[in-house]
Amino acid sequence: MMPSDHFLSSILDDVHYTPGSDGEQEVECDVAPKELPDGHVLHGYRVLRTLGAGGFGVTYLAEEKALERRVVLKENFPDTLCHRQSGSLDVVLIAPEGRETFDWAHNNFLREARLLASLDHPSIAKVYSFFHAHQTSYYVTEFIDGKSLADAVNDYRTHDCQLPQEALLGTMVRVLDALAYLHQREVLHRDIKPDNILINKKGLPILIDFGAAREACGDSEAGVVESLGFSPPEQGMNGGEMGAWTDLYAFGATLYYILTGVCLPDGRQRQLYDMADPLVGMENLKKEYDERLLRSIDKSIRPAADARYRSASEWIADLLELYK
Repeated sequence: MMPSDHFLSSILDDVHYTPGSDGEQEVECDVAPKELPDGHVLHGYRVLRTLGAGGFGVTYLAEEKALERRVVLKENFPDTLCHRQSGSLDVVLIAPEGRETFDWAHNNFLREARLLASLDHPSIAKVYSFFHAHQTSYYVTEFIDGKSLADAVNDYRTHDCQLPQEALLGTMVRVLDALAYLHQREVLHRDIKPDNILINKKGLPILIDFGAAREACGDSEAGVVESLGFSPPEQGMNGGEMGAWTDLYAFGATLYYILTGVCLPDGRQRQLYDMADPLVGMENLKKEYDERLLRSIDKSIRPAADARYRSASEWIADLLELYK
């Protein structure tokens, strides 16, 4: 079921969208900063501030004026191909030969919005709308009022204590439930890491940033996307067979980091010689956490894919044993 597809229907035929009014012509203009200015209004959304900027887009905190609510506004902006025109704030190509790559970036941006619009889970941020403005595209998601998982855990560290086991278990089960939901729909997130799990004001985890997600488990043609210290070996090679076990490794690596403060070595290096210390062997952690919980994380981050959990539900079943 795709309850939010109606707002995308008007732009499905416009996937070859090119910035700039003249399409094929190189545009000479005064260049404005990459980010839209604070206070700028477009399609009823007022930009409050920039949240982040990467190579393919800019993310803003904005206010939806009609409903008086805060939202997150994501802008398609592949900065190696285009720049912002001073005055109009339109996004224009730097050179006409960038058109094909810009079309690819726009298609990928649209695919990300459509994917998110099709999902309905309490631990996945919701998409509200999609629109064109300033010669590029935008989509709007719910604003999660909270902090990253890494920052939440650091709050405990500043008081010289670990995240309580009950809180850790609750976070693990909720994230794994969200991953089970995705994997049942043959969607891989492919970029689970501490900054992509937000903890809201109620203490509940929310998965964000689906820019690397793919709609086919086991798709060896999905391209190489890596976050060093969190991605498994198969994700860093062309033709690597990815599946639920890929996201589970990344989540396990995230847990390893928040418990130890250290990232795992590169996944491909671990295949040759694994220098990562098992959590279950760390005495400081064994004083705080049940060994079965630590062993479950160790299992999720084994370099060999067939030695890990094969599904999120399998991992959840092991965790539920702790409640018996």
